[in-house]
Amino acid sequence: MVEPLPKIVNNPLREPVRYGGVSVVRTSSPPQRLSAVRVGGAAWVLIALYFVAEFVTARAWPRPYEVRTSSVSNLGVTGCDGSGAQVAAVRLCSPLHAVINSAFILTGVFILVGAVCLREFLPRGRIRRAALALLGLAAVSAALTGFIPINVDAHLHQIVATPTFVARNAAMAVVAVGLYPRWRPFALWTGLCSVVGILGMAAILLPDTPFGITERIALYPFTVWVVTAGVAALRARAWLTSPETPQPRTGAEGATME
Repeated sequence: MVEPLPKIVNNPLREPVRYGGVSVVRTSSPPQRLSAVRVGGAAWVLIALYFVAEFVTARAWPRPYEVRTSSVSNLGVTGCDGSGAQVAAVRLCSPLHAVINSAFILTGVFILVGAVCLREFLPRGRIRRAALALLGLAAVSAALTGFIPINVDAHLHQIVATPTFVARNAAMAVVAVGLYPRWRPFALWTGLCSVVGILGMAAILLPDTPFGITERIALYPFTVWVVTAGVAALRARAWLTSPETPQPRTGAEGATME
């Protein structure tokens, strides 16, 4: 059940109160801020479609796609439409490569849009700047993997794809630190996703580990987290709150919710 919004009362000290697990301070709510939160939250929720794209692309393979041993990049291999002659001539055939490559690109776009629109969830300063930089790097890296399939240039594909492994898990760690003082449950969830992703990256480096599994352990936690973050942003009424430390104010402007 959704909690009713607290009533507005004059409070010159602007003390924060709790609402939906968030420490809330009433601030002005320009339409631009409301729109930004809605756009950012929706963009991150739409990243869930990546899982649909991966499933559909894998199911279209003429030969069974082995998740355990096959990388995600193999799904984006171009140049094979699934015809018998082409399937016989190549080792990897992904007839719906355009679906997954488009998903890579759109995921990058959605990550960037959400990061910019939802940045006010984090306190101003180094935490916010670091999170935006890392999310931006993850977004660009994800998009470039769709523009440069592994069969077109394997070396360049690896160069552009590698940063997203590091950046997305590091970004979650930074976000967890920034959210912890005021949104502790979600900060802990964010930190957990970061830890799992980092363990997945470490597992990739171990010998004799199934690459398809370890790669997904490194990548999927962020994808799951970013969708939950989008849902949380849409539900948290962030356009009525401020993550900043409340400053003493006087007069009619010092109204808070309680």
